[in-house]
Amino acid sequence: MQIRRVLAVLAVLLALSCLVLGMILAEMRREGSTLPDSAVRDIVASLEEAGITADPSLVSGKRETATVYVMDSDDYALTVASLLAGSAPEKTYAVPDGTIFLMENGARLDFGEDFSFRYSRSGERVDDFRVFDLTPPVVMLSEERQAAVAGIVSAFLDAGSGAFSEAAGGAGGKTVDVRCLTDAVWENNGTQYALCSRTVDGMRIAANRVICAIRDDVVTEAWGTWYFLTAAEAYSAPLTDTLNILFNMKKEIGTADPPVTVESVTLCYSLYFLGDRSGHGGRDSREGFCLIPCWQVVMDTGSSYLFNALDGTFYTNN
Repeated sequence: MQIRRVLAVLAVLLALSCLVLGMILAEMRREGSTLPDSAVRDIVASLEEAGITADPSLVSGKRETATVYVMDSDDYALTVASLLAGSAPEKTYAVPDGTIFLMENGARLDFGEDFSFRYSRSGERVDDFRVFDLTPPVVMLSEERQAAVAGIVSAFLDAGSGAFSEAAGGAGGKTVDVRCLTDAVWENNGTQYALCSRTVDGMRIAANRVICAIRDDVVTEAWGTWYFLTAAEAYSAPLTDTLNILFNMKKEIGTADPPVTVESVTLCYSLYFLGDRSGHGGRDSREGFCLIPCWQVVMDTGSSYLFNALDGTFYTNN
């Protein structure tokens, strides 16, 4: 009987010990993923000393993760041209800054080395700098027509990423959420236009915008910069917290004169080149590229700063 009592007491003590240990581990995990209030106050005060105002809610020590997509540019332009035009190339021309494809169905596609592209269904060359006079007779379309235009341009642009859609499911078994967004739709002189951007897993791709021209419910021209995604590998990586990003931003800005305010700190994707992945170099080498998660810090002046979210290094600003 005495032994049973001892065992019962030991069982209770063991249960209590497990409960306490669980609470301690939970607190350790919580502290490891958040910042103490003092750290938030310190970074906000440090920014203010440099003429930079930031709301404390923008500072987070939460340990987030995001997916990195690694792709090959091998035959990239040829693959995308064939998918967009729905036709094989009849003639191909190498030019100093890219490649021109004249397709069997009469379409023309110009690809730049910076992932800029121009598409013409009629085969006529699309000017390098297309500027639209958005004065009357510009017509803002009804919501119903805007939705129809959005569907037309999404189908056209998504067609160019067909190779990615087929292969991405094998990237660790991950389903990739890729969406084409229409940021503006309007009509001018009988032609309808859509300004498009893109998200991957809910994050916008920086500097990824294109304008499509539509007549008779068909995309007749398109131009801009668009990363048509090709066959990919994917892996998840931990991200630098926003406290370190804001600290690095302060180092880039120095002292703001006049003072500025941080309006937002958001995640996006940006393109990074990996160089020769074959190890051989030369014209036939496979120059891969990847979509890297980045933190974008936007100021009240309209300028923004892009930081590599994997290691916190400054990437670019505009």
